[in-house]
Amino acid sequence: MMHWTKYTKIATAVARRIADEYPGIEAEDIQQQILLHVLEKRSTYESADYPDGQLRNNFRKIGVSYAGRERYAYIYHSAEYVYTSSEIRQLFERAFFQPELWEKAPTKDDSVSVAAGGIVVALWDLDRAYSSLGPLDAAVIAKRYEWGEALSPAETMRLSRAIDKVTRFLNNNVVRRQNEAKAHGSNNRGRTLSADLAPTA
Repeated sequence: MMHWTKYTKIATAVARRIADEYPGIEAEDIQQQILLHVLEKRSTYESADYPDGQLRNNFRKIGVSYAGRERYAYIYHSAEYVYTSSEIRQLFERAFFQPELWEKAPTKDDSVSVAAGGIVVALWDLDRAYSSLGPLDAAVIAKRYEWGEALSPAETMRLSRAIDKVTRFLNNNVVRRQNEAKAHGSNNRGRTLSADLAPTA
């Protein structure tokens, strides 16, 4: 039997503790990685019926492994690693489905903070990445971030993979633009998205 509610509750608690240990890695992303692991090993979890203590140990191993990889990737690729999955989730949650931000997007002098200006630039890139997704991937992102509806276990897995696809799309474009700039003798670097996504009045 799949105890999804229990798994989600334990994964959430474990992810929060790991996020405290790995600043910059979002608890939600760690939780999603843990739940993906559970879904991928569904038959094992259904048959084993692990006690809570064993679940916490299993989930911590998965979460710490993920957080360590993410931190290493950020450090190693810091010159080119512009978008993270956490930032993409924030953009979808706090910007992409907000019509008022799109209304401001065409202009730079619109009383929006520098941080929000970073979002404006990212919104157009994000729109291209979102448009490149298949219909089911796009729909599950809209269900979670536009409509705020709860997702099934299968939809949770699809959402995580869809976010990964968008992140890869954006980072590949950033690297391509950087390579083009270098080829033209430019020293322009990709612009890192600010963690502060809230526009100011």
